[in-house]
Order: sequence, then C-alpha cells, then structure tokens
Amino acid sequence: MNRESFLEVAGHADTQDVWALSQWLPQPEQVRMALQLRISEVVGPAAGETENEADLSTTSMRQGIGLVVSLGLVAGFLPFLVDWFRAARMGAPLPLLRLVQQADSQGAAWRNLPWPMEVWAETARAMAGLDPRLPGWLAALLSALGEWVNWPLGWLTLWLVYGLSILAVCKLFGAGTTLQRFYAATAYAYTPLLLTALSPIPCLGVLAGFIGVVWSAVMYIHAVYVVTGLDMGRAILAVIIPLAAGLLLGVVLAGALLTTLVGIWL
Repeated sequence: MNRESFLEVAGHADTQDVWALSQWLPQPEQVRMALQLRISEVVGPAAGETENEADLSTTSMRQGIGLVVSLGLVAGFLPFLVDWFRAARMGAPLPLLRLVQQADSQGAAWRNLPWPMEVWAETARAMAGLDPRLPGWLAALLSALGEWVNWPLGWLTLWLVYGLSILAVCKLFGAGTTLQRFYAATAYAYTPLLLTALSPIPCLGVLAGFIGVVWSAVMYIHAVYVVTGLDMGRAILAVIIPLAAGLLLGVVLAGALLTTLVGIWL
C-alpha cells in the first residue's frame, strides 16, 4: 500500500481543482490493479479506513462516479452509432423502429394470443411510416442519442441502488465498512462491462457480453469481500440476496399483470 494508490485533494482546494478531470477519474494504474483483483491496493486495507476516510469520501467515491459514467458512455458508443444508422435508414425514431422489429419477429406468436396484439403491431408499422415533423435522420439521431445517454445513467443507478442493498445485507452480516469506501471499491467492478460495447456484433457480442458480466461479478464479489471483511461465503450471499429478491419481486409483479390482462380480454 502506498500513497500513489490514492488521488489526494488538498484541504483548501479551489473550485477549479475540485472540478478537474483528474479528480473525477482514477488513474489507469488503479484500474489495472483492480482488474487484477488487487482491490486492497486501490482503496486501502480495512485497518486504515479511519485514517483515510476523509480522502476516500472526497476522492475515491467521486472517482467511482466518474468511472461508472465514463464506462457507460464508452460502452454505449458503438450501439449508439448502429442504432442511429438503422433508424436513419428507416427514417423513424429508434423506439418505433424497435417496436416494428419486435412486431415482425413476434408476429406469428402474437396472433395466437387472446388479445389483439397484431392490431398493435400494425399500428406500430403505420406510425413508423408516417412523415415525421423532423427530418428522418435528425429524429433518428435524437432518439439514438437519448438511448446512449441512458447507458451511463442506467449504470450509475444500478451501482448506487443495487450497491446500497448489498451494503445493507453486509451490515446485517456484521460488516463495518463505510458507504464511501464500499462505493469506491465496487465502482471498479463495472470496468469489464466495457465488453458489452460489442453487443451489436452478431455472436461475438453475446460472447463478449457474457464474459464481461461474469468478470464483473467476480470483481464485485471480491471487492465486497475486501472492503467488508466478511468471509467469502457471506460476501457471495450479500451479492446474491438482493438480486434474488429483485427477481422474485419482478416475477410476482409480472404474473399479477399478466393475470389482470388475461382477465380483461377473456
């Protein structure tokens, strides 16, 4: 552990220093060490938490925010270009293009459902064929740009909300880490998700995305293990429990919605 592992902010740093790019992103060496599962060298051992807590809350967590947002922007850039090109060729906003594609791919199955999904599909095709108020390429650009912006926002929301639920479980298990230190460590686990940038590429995109998700999960569990001081078994449980609870809640809500729709149309 050495001082180069931290980006220090002076106690009386002016506004320009605080908003400097170097204060919002970790050093490349820090990212490299995190990818090698050397999390303790990036955020410091638990024994030094009290001593470094002020630095971690003003730099490391801020760096985590910058890292997650930057990773989301980079990962979403190639999908943004592909979406813009496809929507521009059709001359329609991206949501309508996706709705038509889903209608075409699911058309045969929809015809067997007890409600008029095919009518909705035909409506989507008709809406996509209407002359837009904006030029087709501009409507496609703005809608694809909106999708691109959602990448970092979605990742940031997942990092904060899912991380908070994991930290709550860790606290129930007896962990003594702080919120700042926890987020400082887990932000690096999003780095392998850069591989999802290859999602538009057939076959390769699926494989790269799978590798990225697995690698990210391994890094996240290791980060939780390091910063909380829990044993590996409880660290894994702390990561799995909120995910399982969220999936169970989603299944229950989806089942209730499906039951309601079937009851309406039958």
